[in-house]
Amino acid sequence: MTVKRLRGAARTTMAGGWRRICLLVTGLLALVVTQPGVARAADTIGFTGNAGRGNGAAVPFEGFTDRRGGGVPIGGAVGVDLVLGSTARPYLPCQHYDPRTRTGDTFVNACQERGSYATYTRFPAGGGLIFPTGYFMGNVQPDLVRGGRLATGWGARTAGLSFEFYPDLRHDGDYVHSRFYIDRFTQRANGWAYSAAVGRIALTTLADPGTARLGGRMTVGGRAPAPGRAKVVIFGGAARSSTGYPISSFAVHTGSGAPTWLASPLYAGDQRITVTDTVTHRSCVLDRYGVRGPNNVVDFDLAAPGFGHPDSVCTS
Repeated sequence: MTVKRLRGAARTTMAGGWRRICLLVTGLLALVVTQPGVARAADTIGFTGNAGRGNGAAVPFEGFTDRRGGGVPIGGAVGVDLVLGSTARPYLPCQHYDPRTRTGDTFVNACQERGSYATYTRFPAGGGLIFPTGYFMGNVQPDLVRGGRLATGWGARTAGLSFEFYPDLRHDGDYVHSRFYIDRFTQRANGWAYSAAVGRIALTTLADPGTARLGGRMTVGGRAPAPGRAKVVIFGGAARSSTGYPISSFAVHTGSGAPTWLASPLYAGDQRITVTDTVTHRSCVLDRYGVRGPNNVVDFDLAAPGFGHPDSVCTS
């Protein structure tokens, strides 16, 4: 939902998925906007592990392919958010980090992206599957700062794992940023607790069926906002992995100073749009249903009530 650069298709079908995604995203964003140095109650050592998980939690997710199941056409990366606690009350240990003091969660040195993802795995264009035997969250991780090993117990403590795909920057606006969330690890095998099989995800562009794009005007009382003032985050859409596991998409747009905004491609379906004015710190959430195709216009005016949409829900 973390998104690293910020940090589902009928309405009834999406309700449960959105509820779970939004609970996770709400917790994630709460952590992101907390000011450095402000005490937070949670820490990894405050969460009880499940001793029955053995070596830890595993996800039968192999990685990405092209549309025909071959090697990936572009390079990219997949970030994995580790969620402790519960989906309803998430705690993300790798986002618990103060870069000024270089302190945070007890085991933050095990995070590949301190302040962001637990793991961040890059892959080159033309490469094969990045997790050919699956993805594993073990109970012991390397200390990436001091060396040695850290007995985090993360595998036993995992409540959920959120996988988010990023294309390389040259193709950031061309490909759907896919995501999926796993929070059940009920199958025991080879000393690990496995989730349902996700299999493989085909990288998708706007030229492929089942995709959509959103964009429109972005103004402040008719004027272009200053660079960085407007931030747009979208979660939604619906697709399936090679095994039929449900996946969704996300897009992040930060205003460049132009009076317009344009998201990267999304899977077609219901979309939840969150717009934030970084000057006033006001955010508005707007739902759009059944979005499909490349030309979906949604205009925003940061000076207007509801940013120009009476049906949006806003917070300050």
